[in-house]
Amino acid sequence: MQLKSPGYEIHRREDRTGYETPQGTMPSVTTILGATSSPESKARLEAWLARPGSAQESARACKRGSWVHEQLENHLSGLPVQRHLAFNGYLQSMLPWVEANILEPIAMELPIWHPAGFSGTFDLLCYTDDSPHVTLVDWKTSKRLRSADLVESYAQQLAAYRLGLTHTYDVTPMRGILVIGRPASSRPDVWTYEADELDRREDLFLERVRQYQAPPA
Repeated sequence: MQLKSPGYEIHRREDRTGYETPQGTMPSVTTILGATSSPESKARLEAWLARPGSAQESARACKRGSWVHEQLENHLSGLPVQRHLAFNGYLQSMLPWVEANILEPIAMELPIWHPAGFSGTFDLLCYTDDSPHVTLVDWKTSKRLRSADLVESYAQQLAAYRLGLTHTYDVTPMRGILVIGRPASSRPDVWTYEADELDRREDLFLERVRQYQAPPA
């Protein structure tokens, strides 16, 4: 299977404030999810940001995530995988799962958008060895187990990318898999979402898009 070109360009703005789409600049899926998170989640984030060194830790986490994504893409493309003294544990927890489950990559790191008002870049569209259907995979890294509400936000992110894939490339994955690499574990944390679960979360995400777009009260 090969994705068809949408016939137009979608690209992320240099200032990372969104994506340029055929209908103008649109916010990313992650921007919408962050802006519409629960008051409890926002309070936890604000408390974390108030801690000394949080800015440096956040920058390090972004660098770590980008590096791990790049190495996973290299591995799936048959290119050499680099090693990193600080980040290698995350990658090593994920590679055995990748080797055991990813049968054939279809596309990686491509942009999507949807006229409902969002855009973004998905991680991996592929076939897995346990299903005949196209599967969408999202990579994450974390030092510790993620809370249930954050995992739910990641699930809605997967559903949003699936909806964007349907609109942008006319392909609808029948499953979504969230894979979170953790450095102290020999295997990643994995959540699998079937089509009906993604359908439900698409509706939840679209409601958050409407909330994001609503004028201030």
